[in-house]
Amino acid sequence: MRTTLPIDDTVREILAESRIEGLYLYLPPRQLDRKVYTAVNAVLERMGGTWNRKAKAHLFTSDPTDAINAVLDGGTVAAAPKVIEAFFATPADLAEKIVTESDIVDLEAGAEVLEPSAGDGALVRAILAANPGVRVTAIEPNAERAAAISGDPRVAVVCSTLEEFAETAPRGHYAACVMNPPFAIPGQPTVWINHVLTAWNMIAAEGQLLAIVPSGFTFRQDRQHENVRQLITAYGGFEELPEDAFAESGTRVRTVLLHAHRNDITT
Repeated sequence: MRTTLPIDDTVREILAESRIEGLYLYLPPRQLDRKVYTAVNAVLERMGGTWNRKAKAHLFTSDPTDAINAVLDGGTVAAAPKVIEAFFATPADLAEKIVTESDIVDLEAGAEVLEPSAGDGALVRAILAANPGVRVTAIEPNAERAAAISGDPRVAVVCSTLEEFAETAPRGHYAACVMNPPFAIPGQPTVWINHVLTAWNMIAAEGQLLAIVPSGFTFRQDRQHENVRQLITAYGGFEELPEDAFAESGTRVRTVLLHAHRNDITT
């Protein structure tokens, strides 16, 4: 099975002429033949770029300069994976800060905590360090990463997407949930909202939700953002995280931490 696909010289020339500003890649300011544009767009999508109509550019989740240079040098691009991901690991110090300042430290032994986007297990490790008596359900669709966080008897690792897990998971079950969900994937530019709302429904009475989300939560005016903003402000609030909170994970996307208590249900 091929893991890379060749790129023809025309596409490489166009990429070489393109301009990168921050997370945006701007194609050359000239009309491209439809067939050529389709080929260029396919390459950029395989690299994780998505067309942003407002900016009239392709938007990436991290600076694409090195990736573009690698494509120009090698003349190939990685084939699209079967599972589309938007994974940026939670730095250990940030994971520790979030968990140690939460209700998780005071949960009774045996209480169940949900980590629905476990990644490499940074938040799982922080949870167990803050309160060794709890049990954690860690959801992670990537089999390699899921295997890396298994082995501790206090952790139930489920190799699944959150959507699949939620189909059979009990509602109102977990004493707390802490998560760093994928922010956007092709075709789902606000997938984080779906993940936050799904996790919210799994939290028990008086349980706490903690979620790292993009800063667009604070100002975007579409209905999805307004609805989730109303929910969080009704049951909690948010705080801005440092601008470089995820720099070591390869992105400088601005983020905020949501916190809310599920006090709309009774036991």
